Amino acid sequence: MGSGSRINITAALCIAGAAVIILTIFADTVLLRELKYSYNNTEAIISGIAAGDESGDTLLKYLKEAPDKAWLVSGQQHMEAYGYGTSAQTLWGQKYHAAQKRLICASILFDALILLFFFALAILLQKQNTRRVYALEKALCSLQTTDSTEFFLPASIDSILKDRLLALQKQIESDRHKMWQEKESTKVLVTNISHQLKTPVAALKTSLEILSGEELGETERKEFLVNCIHQLDCLENLTEALIGISRMEKGVIQIQAVYAPVKDAILSAVNRLYEKAASKQISIELCDNNCAETVNVLHDKKWTAEALANLLDNAIKYSGEHSKILMRTEEMASYVRISVEDYGIGIPKEERHQIFKRFYRGKLVSHLEGSGVGLYLAREIMEKQNGTIFVLSRPGKQKGSIFSVQLPKA
Repeated sequence: MGSGSRINITAALCIAGAAVIILTIFADTVLLRELKYSYNNTEAIISGIAAGDESGDTLLKYLKEAPDKAWLVSGQQHMEAYGYGTSAQTLWGQKYHAAQKRLICASILFDALILLFFFALAILLQKQNTRRVYALEKALCSLQTTDSTEFFLPASIDSILKDRLLALQKQIESDRHKMWQEKESTKVLVTNISHQLKTPVAALKTSLEILSGEELGETERKEFLVNCIHQLDCLENLTEALIGISRMEKGVIQIQAVYAPVKDAILSAVNRLYEKAASKQISIELCDNNCAETVNVLHDKKWTAEALANLLDNAIKYSGEHSKILMRTEEMASYVRISVEDYGIGIPKEERHQIFKRFYRGKLVSHLEGSGVGLYLAREIMEKQNGTIFVLSRPGKQKGSIFSVQLPKA
């Protein structure tokens, strides 16, 4: 509880104490007025009865019933004739003033006790609030300690504040963990990008230095120029991959998934890689049971083709010449599965859970060209369409891999 709350409570207590005292003074004033009126009237009536030579029965009647107004008037006149009612006091008046003094003293004592009570209450509340603030300060200091795994909560903090502090502590720990993961991810990202840029830049620099500093024949010059163009293509492909990753992770790319047959996406992916496969004399065979053109699945044609093209590109890159790649489409109970099967170098079992990570390159392909982003982008695209992607790899002599994507049916 803050200082503002403590000031508000103290002010409220002061106002309450002042209100009680004011009410007490008002009640005393009214009571004294009535008491004085009663004393004066009583002595005047008794004087009036005595002046009229009334009998004792009349006096007893006055004590039991309401008196006649004539007694009051005559009694007042009778007392004034003897000088009473102004400066001189009767015994009855002296008793009234004594009672008045006792009532005033009792009221003053009562008001003092009220003030003392509210003052003690204000001090008690202030001490409690001070203890709560101190306990909260200790809890926040403990919460602020970055190298502490145990969060200290004093027993004096109430349950509602404890729950909120514990929730805050969990949120802070979660944020710290996310920040640590992002920091480590950034380190890995910078390292991977540096590694990916290092090879083509070094090769390009070497080729340009040779072209500019040595006498070369026409054939050699053309070879170095072709190599420069090739390295520039590698840099361009890497730049496009990095831009695609950035746009995908920032949500700039909006995937518009609709229910439609997936055949057009498959054909688009095959057409993009057909020439690359033909250059290695690799055949791409489509195995379909007509579900690709008859079953509606949730997907974005453009980006599904992009994901399938990445799978095909990997299959072509890591397959030997004169081999083949099979693309199968199968209808399951609630989804359609599209598989890309190759007979290439395969993937070690211990690496299969890592190949979909950004910039990951396996040991068997580290010496080959590649950016390590194709499978990562394929996974991101599939997940944004409520789909999945996984890989199977054949061990032993019969090598190769089967990458499969699954998209939900309508």
